[in-house]
Amino acid sequence: MGTRTPRRLDKLDRREFLVLGGTAAAAAALAACTPSTSAPATSAPAAATPSAAPKRGGTLTWGQTQDNTQLDPALINGGAAFETVGNLTDSLVSMDSDLKLHPWLATKWTIEDNSKKYTFTLRDDVTFHDGTRFDSTAVKRTFERIVDPRTKAAQAAGLLGAVDHIDAPDPRTVVMFFKDPQPLILLSIWRQFFGIISPKQLDTLKPGEVITTAPVGTGPFKWISRTADGVNIMERNPDYKWGPEFRSNKGAAYFDGMRGRRVPDPSTKTATLESGENLLIDDLAEADYARLRNDKRFTFVQGPQKGPAYGFQFNMRKPTSPVSELAVRQALNWAVDRQGITDKILFGVHHPLVGPLSEGVWGRLDELEKTYPYAGDKKKAGDILDAAGWKVGATGIREKNGVKLSLILATRQEQVPQKDLAGAMPLQMREIGVDIQVQSMPQNNWLDFTRAYRHDLCDAPGSNFDPDELRQRFHTNGIGGVNYAGLSDPQLDDLFVKGQNAPLGSDQRRQVYADIQKRFMDLAVLLPLITLIRTEAFTSKVHGLVMEPTGLVPMPHLDLWVES
Repeated sequence: MGTRTPRRLDKLDRREFLVLGGTAAAAAALAACTPSTSAPATSAPAAATPSAAPKRGGTLTWGQTQDNTQLDPALINGGAAFETVGNLTDSLVSMDSDLKLHPWLATKWTIEDNSKKYTFTLRDDVTFHDGTRFDSTAVKRTFERIVDPRTKAAQAAGLLGAVDHIDAPDPRTVVMFFKDPQPLILLSIWRQFFGIISPKQLDTLKPGEVITTAPVGTGPFKWISRTADGVNIMERNPDYKWGPEFRSNKGAAYFDGMRGRRVPDPSTKTATLESGENLLIDDLAEADYARLRNDKRFTFVQGPQKGPAYGFQFNMRKPTSPVSELAVRQALNWAVDRQGITDKILFGVHHPLVGPLSEGVWGRLDELEKTYPYAGDKKKAGDILDAAGWKVGATGIREKNGVKLSLILATRQEQVPQKDLAGAMPLQMREIGVDIQVQSMPQNNWLDFTRAYRHDLCDAPGSNFDPDELRQRFHTNGIGGVNYAGLSDPQLDDLFVKGQNAPLGSDQRRQVYADIQKRFMDLAVLLPLITLIRTEAFTSKVHGLVMEPTGLVPMPHLDLWVES
């Protein structure tokens, strides 16, 4: 059964939904039933009304936050890489900001054998940037490269699941066979990890070799070069005519080209917007938003980044760490003043958060927000630590059996507002006799540090509108080395599998994820702080920016244009 016209789940009765079960339409219905984006903590001024219809021309200069050098789709990590690759490649399916699936390079698909067989019918009018015709061989080879262990694309391969084999019986048909049921595949393969690569480029790579220049895809922009000072230069693909059906512009992009450059320092990045050096910047700092929000020179798009709670996670794999004790983890959750951090440090832009899932994630259990008070309770935290034998020493730091309650918090330099959140921790926790040592480092160093489990607390990354993200990040055998908490809990592992295989959108699946969230709270694996509200800032002459479903990065810049 194909799916060309997505339907909202609230327009399907129960019997009709069950009939759709196991089909692409069911997956689309699941996406449609996900809660809509919550209102931002502060209202961004409405976008300026353009003085004319969209027109072509101009170069989009773009200030990005994170590293933008690793552009191999199978291996990308971080927002800047995702948004760059998203403009260079296309995927089989797309998803709009209302969380509905749409055809893209695949025109239709069928799901058979209890979600173990997926058959995709492909477009026949697509070409890669190098002139090669897009066909089933390109899809087969792209996906086989992802699941090849030599590629070391563990996160992308984990999202695909246990692929048995992939067939390309004719140029317009791809058939994927899985060893186990994989009902969530369509909720994964719209991501930038699965941008299809030209076979001609793949021919130049040895098994396991990384794409050292940007991918040769079919996207609305072509990668041209990278300057010595780190600017990725991209030009419009004039032949593009296969944009997803929900996009206003389905043909060639309006901008002639794009220049994407990483500007990690928030103040410097904002300065490039104010000076006109950049027309668009990612992740506007909270203080700068508060200062510029009513400045008519600029427009802002805000929305929650959906996924696991934004804050920190405890290292459960370090038995010598004080956080190996449940009482310590609970005490920190009681002590932290989430409301004060949000209001006084983050300018009220974000929302305080207690539960393990952010706003907008399907199946989120809102009642968990009552577990800890947003303003914290330091007396309660101190009582818990006293009862657990952690007594205040002569220096004001608690001790137990000669060990001080001193913790290393590892955070990434590129992450905003993680640096501010981390900066608030030492003072707040000192009040209950806990010493927090913040170690801020570049992303790659942070990955090495946390994957060696040298931290006590670390950033809690991840984005997804579906709660299966918890399985991907916290299952004992999780995906791609992203279980930075080192969590291994048989009860959760069992629930993760049940949630993964439960009928999409069903009451059964919702209950499983309610149980998962309650178990997270019982274990106190996380120190949740906020639902992150992302702010994209751009000159008021730029129009058409739309965020992707997770709220992490903008959609490919098909609809983006600038007034003269």
